[in-house]
Amino acid sequence: MNLSTSQLSRRAFLGGGTALAAFGALALAGCATPAAPGAGAGANAATKAKTINFYGNSLGEEALKPAWEAILKDFSAEEGVTVSPVIYPYDQAATQLALTGRSGKLMGVGQSGGWQVLTPMNVLADLTDLAKGLGIPQGVLESYTMDGKLLVLPLTASGIGIITNGEIAKSVGIKSGMTVEQFATALEKIKSQDSSLIPYAAVTKNPDLKDAAHWMWGWGSPVVTDDFECTIGDKESVEAITWYKALQDDGLTQTNVARSDARILFASGRAALYDDAPLASTFVKTNGAAQNIIDNISAIARPTAGGNPSYNRAWGGGLFASAGEGELTSRDFITYAATDIDAATAQYEQSGVAPAAKSVADQIPALAADEYQTTFRTEVSEHARGAAWDRVPVTAQIDTAIGAGVANILAGQVDVQSGLNSLKKEVQDLLDSNA
Repeated sequence: MNLSTSQLSRRAFLGGGTALAAFGALALAGCATPAAPGAGAGANAATKAKTINFYGNSLGEEALKPAWEAILKDFSAEEGVTVSPVIYPYDQAATQLALTGRSGKLMGVGQSGGWQVLTPMNVLADLTDLAKGLGIPQGVLESYTMDGKLLVLPLTASGIGIITNGEIAKSVGIKSGMTVEQFATALEKIKSQDSSLIPYAAVTKNPDLKDAAHWMWGWGSPVVTDDFECTIGDKESVEAITWYKALQDDGLTQTNVARSDARILFASGRAALYDDAPLASTFVKTNGAAQNIIDNISAIARPTAGGNPSYNRAWGGGLFASAGEGELTSRDFITYAATDIDAATAQYEQSGVAPAAKSVADQIPALAADEYQTTFRTEVSEHARGAAWDRVPVTAQIDTAIGAGVANILAGQVDVQSGLNSLKKEVQDLLDSNA
């Protein structure tokens, strides 16, 4: 795990996210020359190819490049084929893929950032069979599934979970399996022990207030259904956001906190809990945490409401394959990248993120020896769930809308029900225009 804070940015792993915000606005730039095209691939039978393309940003990322170079080299040597890189910056992924897809020249494997722009073109292969037996969380697979077809095989599959300062959490009884009522009571205990401490540095401002979604899921609101109907404003979502706002009103969370703020507050010992990806164990070090915080960082399952399951917003990425010409070779490459133990180990050591496949992750000694990562996998990653709107090209806009709408409520600019009703209309309009 040798990444700098900037290199560990979310963009290296997400399947969609901010890349899609730039869709339609960026110009074609910086592409290597692709291999021979497979025009009309979606309508053709799957075939082998001596050369396929590899679309994505990781070969252009200093920290991730060595592991991916090794994957391409070793697969090519084993199969006697050429994997030709087509490298572009992450924030241009959607535009680059859209242009390539529309040209009929998409052929090969691509990293999942921006994959949603290709679905209307019907050029992606169904990878459902590749996921069988790997132990990838079902909620994550569903976020990449459209019309019964798995269009991206996850390589990493984690979630945004609750990170704890283990010493403080233990002192007040914070642990997995709590109800939201028990959780709030424990936060009160933290506050009573040390009034200068922020019990829970939850995100309370955009751009990260999309975190509100996993709380609404926890109360039983779909937020957006699989057929793209927005349910924000229903009884369950209102109860969830009312509870979330009450934490702030009671001084158990703090106003105006973004994820980056929360990381610093936690690392400096000024917050007992916050929400983050599994890379939190690295962030505490890069943010100068004291050794007792580094040694005791852990994670818990998100508290439950009303007996409903708890969920964490999925966080990770994977690979897609173009259908038709070269598809069989692309499928072999994806299988290799997802299941080869040496390749998975190299990726884990470079990124600090566990493989999506449990059957593979369980065979990585360095992962098994890391108590924090092991806990995060069982308490957070196994309860990860992708959002229905992760499958549409405007996922980033919807996340932004949810965050802005909840921010207005937390700021007291509008009451919970009225604010969520307005948010529902905004999200539904985006879905209707783009789903």
